[in-house]
Formats: sequence, structure tokens, C-alpha cells
Amino acid sequence: MRPFERPKLSSRIVVHYGEIGIKGANRPVFEKSLERSIRHSLKGLPDLKVSREHQRFFVTVDDGSLLEAKARLARVFGVMWYAHVEETPLSYPNILETALRVLADTEKSKTFRVSARRSEKSFEMGSQDLARKLGEDIISSLGLKVNLSQPDVTLFVDIIWDRALVYREHVKGPGGLPVGVSGRVLHLLSGGIDSPVAAWLMMKRGCRPTYLHFYLAPGPQAVLQSKVIELVQSLGRYAGDSELILIPFSPYQLATTDMPPEFEPIVFRRFVRMVAELLCADLGYPAISTGDNLAQVASQTLQNLVCIDSGSTVPTLRPLLSYDKEEIVQLAKVVGTYETSLKEYKDCCSIVSKHPRTRMKVKDVDEACLHFGLDELARRCVSLGDVVTLTGDQTSVKPLAKLLEEVAGERPTQLTN
Repeated sequence: MRPFERPKLSSRIVVHYGEIGIKGANRPVFEKSLERSIRHSLKGLPDLKVSREHQRFFVTVDDGSLLEAKARLARVFGVMWYAHVEETPLSYPNILETALRVLADTEKSKTFRVSARRSEKSFEMGSQDLARKLGEDIISSLGLKVNLSQPDVTLFVDIIWDRALVYREHVKGPGGLPVGVSGRVLHLLSGGIDSPVAAWLMMKRGCRPTYLHFYLAPGPQAVLQSKVIELVQSLGRYAGDSELILIPFSPYQLATTDMPPEFEPIVFRRFVRMVAELLCADLGYPAISTGDNLAQVASQTLQNLVCIDSGSTVPTLRPLLSYDKEEIVQLAKVVGTYETSLKEYKDCCSIVSKHPRTRMKVKDVDEACLHFGLDELARRCVSLGDVVTLTGDQTSVKPLAKLLEEVAGERPTQLTN
């Protein structure tokens, strides 16, 4: 067995996952995906090393990059918790020496406790015996007081295989599943508070969103200078590079000038869904996701959601369905999109009537779609769309038609008899 060595001038972070641990035979797939996410998140940090050992990950970075590495790990879905650790060989004197070093700057007025876990059963002391002995020696050496229920500081000691991990922090990660393991979704993104939070929740369940936004401006350039790009960039901190599909609203607006105002919100949202379904078919996405919330506004009553979804060919996922507004606001603050969402921006919803019927009928919406030719209009709007690729702070724009051609060219040719 290779003797234990701690890398010089480097810091070590242990990373634990949660839900992935109960995936049974499929766990290696999820572990590999999480490892890719961790590597991608920490890309560019000097002297980076990532290893998977004993159902946990170890990240090694240059000492000067420790704070940045921890900040990035806080945004990696699949990470349950992480900690900056000191590693030491498996002997009680070494563990005690390391523990005293980790607690050396603790004020005498602070209380502490020791939490020990022994995965390596060959170690001579059990978890409780180790915690008790360490506690006694820490009191003797540092003069700290014990508080087992609500301590100021907790010293963690994990006994694993050929080493002990000693640390005093236990930082909660976002949890969930690594982005991408559940596939891709087309996410309807407005400029409001709800839809970015919904995208974040979809990422937490392992989905990678491509964003779809309808814009009012004469061309897509105005959107590139708006908060919409800021929102996608903020969400990109959790998922990496992002794609934003921009669809002009003006063709729909011109075609439906004589629509009854009480019909407008529901028919427009049906139209949005129709455009999204065309894109799902062309790009191979199995589902749409939105920031809808049940009964938060008049257009989101159960009856109106039925009208919007009627005739759909792919499922519409609504992760915020049962949240109240205050819960969504608090999540937006956690995600980091709240302040951006409050910035001024005129989107399509701002000019659509805000007084829809709360109980629209499916047949009325169907008839409106036929009357205004929304099937053909949806195809036309797709043909006029653009796609924005965001890589870090860099953006590039190309016609949506070109992306659709590229995707179509990648599909295998179907053989016929």
C-alpha cells in the first residue's frame, strides 16, 4: 500500500453526494456525471486534481484557489456537502496533532464538540471512544469547553481506509442530481422572478435547459443588452454554457389585433406552447418546462392551464406549481436571480391583457387558434428566430434556421425497404 502523503502547498476538499448514493446499479453512471460536473466547474484553477474514492470525491487545488474552488462547488448540483479537510495518517497521535492545529485559532470562550465516524474498522478506536478521547485531550491542551448540543465549533474526524480526515466546516451544497443526467428540456424564460427559479429547479433534478424567450423589440440585439442575458448568465453558473432561443413576438401581435382582450393571455400562451413543441420536435427535446404556478395569477387557474396544454404532444413540466410567491422569492435570492429579475424590461406579457377569463373553455381556445392560423404562424415565427450561445461572458448569435439545419444533418438517415 502506498504510504500516505499530503500534497505540499495544496488544499484538499472532500465532496459528498446524497441522492446518488441510493441509485443502486446505476450509481457509477451518476458518479461519473458528477465528476464531470465538478471538473467543469473548477476548470482553470491551478494544480487541479479530482479523484473518486470510497463513495466521495477529493478535490486538490492550489492553496490560493481554495476560496474560489469552494464558491464554485456550492453551485454544482449533486453535491450534498463539502469541506476543506486536513489529512493525516491513521494513528491517534497524528489525529490529535492535526485536530489541535485545526482548532488552534479557536477563542477560549468558544465551546466545541467532536463528531467522529469510523468507516475503516481496523482502526483501534471506535467512533465514540475516539470522540471522547479527543475531547479530553483538546480540553487539556486548548482549554476549550464542551457543549454537545449547541457548540460554537464542531470538529469532524472521519476514519477512512488509509487516513483520517479532520475538519471544522460542513458546507451544504445544492444537492439534487448532476445537470444533464435527466436529459434536456426547452424552458420558457420570461424576464420575471418565477421562470429563472423554475429553470434552477429543473437543473436540480438533472435537466439541462435550453431557454426560449419571446421578445418585443424590432430585432434580437436589444435582448442581448437586456436582463434576459444576465439571467441566463446567472443560471449558467450552475450548468455551464447555455443556449437561448429568441422568437419575435411581432408577427403574432400583428396577426391577432382583433382578438377579444379576455382571450389574449390564454391564446398567447397556447401559441407559445405550439412554438415550443415545434422546437422540441426539431431539436429532439422530450419536454417543455415553465415557471407556471397554480392560481398565482388569473391565467394560471387549473381550467386555464388545461386550455393551454390541450392537444399537446410533449409534457409541460411545472416545478413551481405548488410554491407560494414568498417561497419563490426566497429561492430567487438563493439562486442569485432576484435582483436581476426586478430590473426594467418590457416583455410580451406586459402588453397582453392582464384580465383574462379565469375559466376559459378548450373549444374557445381551439377555435381562436384556427381563426388566426396559429399553426402556420408558429412555423413562421420559428423561421425568423435566432439562437444565442453563451460561453462564460461571451455571446454569439446565429439564425435559428441554421441550428435546425445542423441538427437535422446530424440525424441518421432512415433506411426504407
